[in-house]
Amino acid sequence: MLYEGLKQFPDALHCYQNGIKHGKTAATPSIIQRAELLENSIKGSFAAFDSVPKTLPHLEEALALPIAAELTAGHRPPQTVKKTSLLPEPSDNIALSNQQMQVLNMLKQHESQLDPAQQVLLATLQAQFMVQQQEQQLQNNTKTSASNNTVSPATIQALKDKPFPLLPFASSTRLPLSERLEAMDELIRKSASEVLAECSSLEYGKLSSDHLKLNLLNETGLPPTPPAAPMPHLPKSALHPLAPSVFVENKKEALSKDMEDYLLRQPCAILKNLSNVLRLDLSLFSTKTLVETAPDHQIEVRTQKKQRSEDNFDSSNSERIWKCESVRNWSTVSKYGMYQAQEFQKALQEDSENKSISDSDSNNSGPSKKAKKSSMIRFGTNVDLSDTNIWRIQLAELDKLPPLVKVKAAKNMLSHLDHTILGMNSVQLYMKIPGCRTPGHQENLNFCSVNINIGPGDCEWFCVAHEYWGVIQQLCEKNDVHFLHGSWWPNLNDLRNANVPVYRFVQKPGDLVWVNSGTVHWVQALGWCNNIAWNVGPFTAEQYYLGTERYEWNKLQNFKSIVPMVHLTWAVAVNVLFEKKDEQMWKLVRLTLRRSMRYCQVLLEHLKAMGKTAKYQARDKNENAHYCKDCDLEVFNILFIIKEKEKDSSEYVVRCYDCARKIDKDLKTILILHQYRVKELMEIYDRCVLIDSSSS
Repeated sequence: MLYEGLKQFPDALHCYQNGIKHGKTAATPSIIQRAELLENSIKGSFAAFDSVPKTLPHLEEALALPIAAELTAGHRPPQTVKKTSLLPEPSDNIALSNQQMQVLNMLKQHESQLDPAQQVLLATLQAQFMVQQQEQQLQNNTKTSASNNTVSPATIQALKDKPFPLLPFASSTRLPLSERLEAMDELIRKSASEVLAECSSLEYGKLSSDHLKLNLLNETGLPPTPPAAPMPHLPKSALHPLAPSVFVENKKEALSKDMEDYLLRQPCAILKNLSNVLRLDLSLFSTKTLVETAPDHQIEVRTQKKQRSEDNFDSSNSERIWKCESVRNWSTVSKYGMYQAQEFQKALQEDSENKSISDSDSNNSGPSKKAKKSSMIRFGTNVDLSDTNIWRIQLAELDKLPPLVKVKAAKNMLSHLDHTILGMNSVQLYMKIPGCRTPGHQENLNFCSVNINIGPGDCEWFCVAHEYWGVIQQLCEKNDVHFLHGSWWPNLNDLRNANVPVYRFVQKPGDLVWVNSGTVHWVQALGWCNNIAWNVGPFTAEQYYLGTERYEWNKLQNFKSIVPMVHLTWAVAVNVLFEKKDEQMWKLVRLTLRRSMRYCQVLLEHLKAMGKTAKYQARDKNENAHYCKDCDLEVFNILFIIKEKEKDSSEYVVRCYDCARKIDKDLKTILILHQYRVKELMEIYDRCVLIDSSSS
């Protein structure tokens, strides 16, 4: 069907004939009829088909290609590929109308002034126009190269009318990241002095507020918007894909580059048997070991309603809702460990009683007891394992993991921060009983996450690829819950009706779950278990771009970005040598450095024009990144320090420029510090270059 959809009919015929001849089951009459129709249609017409551009290799070429390593290492569970536009819905009418052409031309003329909705419309019309041109070129090539052996329009239409219609290939409506970066190549390669020279024409004393804001995505300050639903919609049969799953057979395979590349291509994946081949001692994270090691260690406890994973009812149990409520409290590891054990004993007792009642009911015709109301349960979450003095043995055990999923690794962006972000570049542990749930979310700034089930019970996962987060965000709004600030549990029927594919799978003890950049996910415990988790930041352009995009969107939503993206980028620029293969990532880093350095220069000069002096105070080693107390924005380099006015308070806190001016418009009572001289930033920027890996 794929070959047919791309008009490679001889290859399609070859596939049908092989299936009929060698298939394990008898071919259906429709398959046989389809093959005969194809064979009759292309007899004597191979010249016409040879002139059609090939999107896929011929069948013989495809069979000669090497098989991916993860598929040659033994029998594995079925795997799915992250591809949402491979089989679009049939569409016969692709030509733009005169009115659509007029709109397209008008939008192109005013492209720089378009709002986000108009930009989406422009991209959609451009993509449709490209498909229209490809179809016209295809028809012209067919006519000119095979005037005596052409395939008639009637034959094409006859093929469309059969059980398996032709499937037009849909082009992406988004300009690829590589093309956008290529268009900015000259800007990216400017030296630091050239970048700052661009500011020389500014009147620093008369700058508007727009000049004094930092946007990591673009020079114009346009905000990001959630993506529209991927088009065309997937067929309903494709909305329940199998989760990518790999059974790891040996240590070499676990540590291979092929395994790493495979994970980076999937929205989510399960690695089975990894703990065994790497000989991870997961008992170090069991409740028994935790209680023995640090019984009084603090643990956050969430009180939740126990429900089936498909359900999320309101307080009266009468209506399915998205909002997922819980009450927050605090306890200790030992107290929650006792709660886990008590709930387990209670479940065993109830199970024994239910069996007795069942045996009694089988001999008794009396009415059965009514079902119990939903009970409340407690979820032990966010147990901090970052203290090496307490958890040294546990953290050392995790060093056995492959570099991509390690807590600390040179190729993990988050490892280049010189301070700890709890649960991101440090390990957190979760203690659960059946029904404990982690509501729907994307990871902070869309970083990847790693989760290992310690056991002994299972966990159930639901994952949705990053491309659909805009759809889920709209569904959250529709159901009166905020995508970032709120707590929500998606209704699977709502997702199906919105054509959102959901990966649903069970994580067994020892299984490692990989969650790729931006994947939306929610989790529920099926049994009594502990889990450990942390985030990683692969050095890929996609990861970095999704991080900066979410960083800017968080600003619009008044949501704190707990990864200080500006601070992280300067740290990466200092620590990392970029090779030619990392060019896209390097370009994105250079763009952030450029915008940040330019912002610092403009703000310092603006303050000087106001008659203010910023005092230099170098940043201490391992000093935490700073955030504005009022708006939670990251404050890099230039700090506005204000003493708290509360009684008996001697605390000095940081504000951003905007919030500082709201307190004191003329900044007379505010201490202004800068932690890097502009010359230092210029040197770091100029040293951040691509190197020739062959000469290094």
